[in-house]
Amino acid sequence: MNVRRDAKAEKGLQLLVGFLNLSHIDPDKIRVVRTTSNSRAYARIWGVNRILQEALNPKAIYVIELVDDLFEKLNCEEKIATITHELAHIPRTFSGYLRPHNRYFKKDLLAMTRRLRKLPRLEKQVICEYFTYRSAKSTKGQRSEGK
Repeated sequence: MNVRRDAKAEKGLQLLVGFLNLSHIDPDKIRVVRTTSNSRAYARIWGVNRILQEALNPKAIYVIELVDDLFEKLNCEEKIATITHELAHIPRTFSGYLRPHNRYFKKDLLAMTRRLRKLPRLEKQVICEYFTYRSAKSTKGQRSEGK
């Protein structure tokens, strides 16, 4: 599995957190990485628990993993919805732990989705550009060369 940090996507994450008014989330403490994992998930979020935070004192306490091959196939709306879903796993305490898919998670995700619907299309496109790693042309060229 290949892992690389995506600073461009981290800037998009800052915009998205701001637009969604998620005041409990500090985007500077979230890293975004792209992987070549064989996972069926488009994205995952990882948290650093309190013990590791104390022992290692990391700058980031959450990592959002974008599974490159799958995430890049999503359209703009789906990419933003996927990132929003991962952000909904972050508790209001911003403690490094992750929220499970329970009724509170679903309630908060629904509220975030409603806020997303109110975003103008142009702002969504601006955010989406930060989450697009490569253009569709270069992706097609790379796939045909690799076969």
